[in-house]
Amino acid sequence: MKYMRIAEKLTIRQWKELDKILNNKENVCWEYAFRFFEERIETRYLKPIEAILNMGDNKGEGFAVVNLQCSLIETIESFIQGCYSEFNKKKRFTEWKKRNGDIIFTSNKKIFHSFFSKRSEFVKYKISGKEFYKDVRCGLLHETQTKKGWLILTDTEKSNYSYQEKNNFKIIYREIFQLELRNLIERYGKAIIEGKDFDEISNKEDLRQNFRDKFNHICKQS
Repeated sequence: MKYMRIAEKLTIRQWKELDKILNNKENVCWEYAFRFFEERIETRYLKPIEAILNMGDNKGEGFAVVNLQCSLIETIESFIQGCYSEFNKKKRFTEWKKRNGDIIFTSNKKIFHSFFSKRSEFVKYKISGKEFYKDVRCGLLHETQTKKGWLILTDTEKSNYSYQEKNNFKIIYREIFQLELRNLIERYGKAIIEGKDFDEISNKEDLRQNFRDKFNHICKQS
């Protein structure tokens, strides 16, 4: 399976060869390393989401867009934390673990709490990760609808805000939400490539090692 593509045309074999020469303390080859993430996310999430947005019908496609954005949030946060999901048959819930066995999150709900409480692009909105998980992510995934006053709209007022509370509704402006996800990915890439701190992760070696651990797990499971 070493020739399996894991990021557009990039393969498991190419990642494994690169991983052998990566050094968390040096910036050499990290731009190439981030291409694996960038191309994986671009082809599997960003381009499909933007293709749906470009339909411009406003007949319900926003539900598909935000559903994909929810999956993208879980992917981004799991890379940042260097963890992967595994169903615990004994406890009957999903755990997010690091490769050394440490449990980072004891449920999918907590990964959304981490994302909205720590990622700078979204902290300003004070979105409850718990509510977003239950009423948006799970509502869309299981019932094709948001619940408890959450709305998905296009930003006709050009406010440049991806989230707003108005008239007892919690409104997600899907296009701006997508733009801020892209901004987050760009900032994450800069931290990986240049060896900089990223939000609450102050040690650049941790951020890079988490990135490597995640891709190594992807290769192992592919």
